[in-house]
Amino acid sequence: VGSEMCIRDSSLCSIIKEKILRGGNMSNFRDEDYAYILGDCLHDIFYVDSSYRGKIAQMRLLSEIIVRKLIDYNPDDQLTIGDKEVLKTVKALTYGDHFKKCILAVKNDTTDYYAANSCSHSKVRSQITQDDYNKIYEHLLDLISCLFIQFFSKHTFGTNQKIVSCFSLLPPIIRYKVLSFLYANDNHNIILIDKLVLVTLKEFGKEKTTQWLEDNKAHLTSIPTDFYDNMYQYSLRTVATNMKAAYQTMEEAKVFFNHNKKAFVEDTEEEVRDFAKLMEFFYTGRKLDTKIVPSEYVVSFHDKK
Repeated sequence: VGSEMCIRDSSLCSIIKEKILRGGNMSNFRDEDYAYILGDCLHDIFYVDSSYRGKIAQMRLLSEIIVRKLIDYNPDDQLTIGDKEVLKTVKALTYGDHFKKCILAVKNDTTDYYAANSCSHSKVRSQITQDDYNKIYEHLLDLISCLFIQFFSKHTFGTNQKIVSCFSLLPPIIRYKVLSFLYANDNHNIILIDKLVLVTLKEFGKEKTTQWLEDNKAHLTSIPTDFYDNMYQYSLRTVATNMKAAYQTMEEAKVFFNHNKKAFVEDTEEEVRDFAKLMEFFYTGRKLDTKIVPSEYVVSFHDKK
């Protein structure tokens, strides 16, 4: 067994070294290769009446696909999200410590819940509850958000208005998770702060957003803006609108994205097309909410004050 383990680890290390020698160019992971498996995963997790154990087991499979994309893993090679070399490769990425934390939160049990590992094996024989499912789903959203955090580690948020506009076609909870993390690492970015305040308002309401502003008041008042004394005063104006989200769920947001994606997918800038492709991957396998009538997209149409 020991020799087999060494051979496997040696093979994995060779793959990782090859990626480094290529300069980290993304070439192994192709979104289209995972269309069917993503459809199956999302169907079993969200669109059929199945056990919570089964849903969480499928979340593990979905998390493996996300990890493959994060590290550009060869589709023909076996990947286990708890593998030491896989986690080492994740950790080496920009913001890799955060990515690793999100992966392990989906995988590992805590004293509060059973996670994906236990739901994929037979050791845990007790009932898996909705509370277990809710907690793992929240961690899965954190992991999914890592895909966008990775993009913005290479392309600073706010430097391309078209990407900011396309980003707004994500569900509020994903935008909130991405922007909250980015703010912790770039808290002088005015566009980022503006969008974080707005999406907090849409996802959690006026009270929580006001509390966030008060908690960050000292910092925000130190950031000048063109039209107001500082970012705190500007953000108070945003909160006063008490704006509601035009779409909340993944299925609602996909309707808006599909209705408006053509301009982004066909944009002349490669950076914008790359982001639109990431958005398409995010929505792969998601159903459309047929009750939603989408609006025509113009820059910040749903963010108008």
